[in-house]
Amino acid sequence: MKKLRIYLPLILILVGGSLIFYILRDRFQTEKVFSQDFFETGSNTEYMGIYLKGYKVGYLASRIDTVEDGYRVYSSTYMKLSPIAGMEKEVTYKVTANTDCSYNLKNFEFSMFSDDYLFEAKGERQGDELSVEVNIGGGKRKEVYRLKSPYMPATIEGLVMTGKTGKFEFFDPTLQSVFEIEVENLGEDMLEGNPVTKYRVRQSGIEIIFWVSDKGELLRSESPIGLVMIKEKKVLKEDIKPAGFKLYDSYAIRVEKEIENPRDISMLKIRLDSVELSGLRIEDDRQTLRGNILTIRTINPGESSVIPEDVKEFLKATTFIPSDDEKIKKIAKEVVGEEKGLGAVAKIISYVDKKLADKPTFSIPNALDALNSGEGDCNEHSALAVALLQAAGIPSRVEVGLVYVNGAFYYHAWVGVYLGGKWISSDPTFGQVIADPTHVKLEYGGFENQAKLYRVINKLRISVLDYD
Repeated sequence: MKKLRIYLPLILILVGGSLIFYILRDRFQTEKVFSQDFFETGSNTEYMGIYLKGYKVGYLASRIDTVEDGYRVYSSTYMKLSPIAGMEKEVTYKVTANTDCSYNLKNFEFSMFSDDYLFEAKGERQGDELSVEVNIGGGKRKEVYRLKSPYMPATIEGLVMTGKTGKFEFFDPTLQSVFEIEVENLGEDMLEGNPVTKYRVRQSGIEIIFWVSDKGELLRSESPIGLVMIKEKKVLKEDIKPAGFKLYDSYAIRVEKEIENPRDISMLKIRLDSVELSGLRIEDDRQTLRGNILTIRTINPGESSVIPEDVKEFLKATTFIPSDDEKIKKIAKEVVGEEKGLGAVAKIISYVDKKLADKPTFSIPNALDALNSGEGDCNEHSALAVALLQAAGIPSRVEVGLVYVNGAFYYHAWVGVYLGGKWISSDPTFGQVIADPTHVKLEYGGFENQAKLYRVINKLRISVLDYD
C-alpha cells in the first residue's frame, strides 16, 4: 500500500500563509533582494518567534522603512518542520511591498523557497483591479482580480497600527486569492503585566487574536490551529529545533473504533463533533449528512451524458490547474488515447500514480511543477490529475478532507470527477480510481474554498459508528 502523504496547504500554507498574513502578502525576487544581514542592519527590525503547539518551529523578521510617498515593508519567514520522524524540511518566505501612508497596498513581490522548489509572484494595484503574475512550471501566468474597495491593506500589522477596524479585502499570495477579512478592536487587555490592545481578525471562518502595544508593536498572536507568534529580541536559524514535533501526526484525528481493511469497504458512517459544519460543502452524490452524522458510500458513474452548466466551470483552467497548457493537453491526449468515461479516468489516475514519486513537499501545489519535478505529496498528485482530466474534457476538481490510515484520520487531498451525471471520488496518491469511503470530503475547489477547512483543523473530533 502506498504511504499516506498528508494534505499540506491546510497545514503548511496555513502556517506559512498565516505568517505572511500577520505581516503582509507579497513577493520577492531571490536571495539577492535582501539577505538576513539586511534585517540585522536595520534599527527598525522586529522579530517574532513562531510556535506550533508549543514547539518553536521558526521565526519572522520584519522591517518597515519610510519612503517619500509611504512605506516599504520587508519580511522574511523561516521555518524548520518535521513532517515525519527522521525528516526535517526548511521553508522560507520573503516579501517586499510598497504602500501609501495609510498602508494601502500599491505593489508587492513574494517568493517561497523549499529544497529545490521556488514559487514567485508579483502584483500591482491599478484602480479597482489587482494584477498578479506568477511563475509556474517555468512560465508565467497572469490573473486580474476585481476589487470592491479602494483600500487594501498590505499588512495586517500595518492595518492594526493604523487603528482601522471593519471589513477589508486582502490578497493572500500563498493561496492566490482575495479574501474578506474583518478586524475588530476587543478593547484593552494585559499581556505579561503590560497594557495592550486586543484585536480579532476573522478570515475564512477562523479567528486570529492579536495583542498590540501602545506603540503599535505586535507582541503576540494566536490562531486556532495551535499557531502562536511571540515578539522576541532576535531569533536565528540555529535557535529553531522542532525536535519532537511531527507535523503529520500532530494534526491526525485518532478514533477509538478501528476500521479493518479500510481500502476495501463500501460504506462508512461517522459522527463529526466539536466544530460548526455549516458553510462546508460536505454533501454530494456519495456523502449524506444528517445533523452531525455523515454516511459515505462507494458509488459508480451514472449513465447521463449531459454536463450541467454549473459543472462546466470544472473544465476551466486556473493558475494552479493549467489544463489549457499545451504540455498538459499533449500528455492527456497521449495517456487517454481512445478511452472514454471511467476508462479514461483510470488511465490518468494510473499515470499520475506512477509519474510522481511520493515525497512530502513544502510547496504551493500546481500541476506543471509537479509534472516537471516528478514528485510530490497528495497535493501535487491531485493538481496534476485534475489538470489532465480537464484537458481530456472530464469535469474535475480537487477535493479536500480526511482519510483513514492506521487508526486515525489524516488531512488529505484527492480528486472529484463528474461522470455520467454523478460526482465520484478518485485518489491518485493511493492509485484508487474509485476512492474508498474513508475519504471524508469536507470541501472542494481552489485554495479560496479549501481555506474554509481552517475552522475545523485542531478542533474536529470523529467517532466511527459503522462500516461494511
